[in-house]
Amino acid sequence: MSKGGRAGAPRSFNLGHAFLALYRIEEGARVSRAELGTHLGLGSGAVKSLISKLHDSRLLKTSKSGNALSEEGREIVRRLRSAVPIVSAVPVRLISTGRKNVAAVVRGVDAKKLKPVTIRDEAVRAGGSGATTLFFDGKSISVPEVYDDLARVSGFDARALSRLGLRKGDVIVVAGGDSLQAASLACVTAVVGLFSN
Repeated sequence: MSKGGRAGAPRSFNLGHAFLALYRIEEGARVSRAELGTHLGLGSGAVKSLISKLHDSRLLKTSKSGNALSEEGREIVRRLRSAVPIVSAVPVRLISTGRKNVAAVVRGVDAKKLKPVTIRDEAVRAGGSGATTLFFDGKSISVPEVYDDLARVSGFDARALSRLGLRKGDVIVVAGGDSLQAASLACVTAVVGLFSN
């Protein structure tokens, strides 16, 4: 992602932006370019390029009334949702890494192979202020090698994460940023990295 030396919205997008765009478009019947730009924190040129790429990949149908998922797009989002069912703002304190925090619940990854420092670094490279990786064993939420049971040190944080509908074996990535947009992008970019390694 490049800002071209100027303050303001990024001029380019990454895979995390595409991921968030597909989720946002799935949530609304039709989403305008302006709505998408606001949601993703992208300028109009970057949003236009992103929509063009998604359309060329046959994931979107575009019209004057907005953008909607194509059949192929719905199938891709269905698969994404099976692996990452939830991306949501969370009110955490102890495990917070920014002014705003967003959690992604990830299924189907081997928690033993996760590298929390790499996940954090991916979140920071994407413009976030950090990330915390957690694991749900069916009874408690742990921060590997830090807290065996988050509820013992922060009942508040454990309750906030429990509201995400966790299942045994879920990995939770909580990323922080100065805004919800920054935290969301940092979170999904770090999560995308889990599947590309």
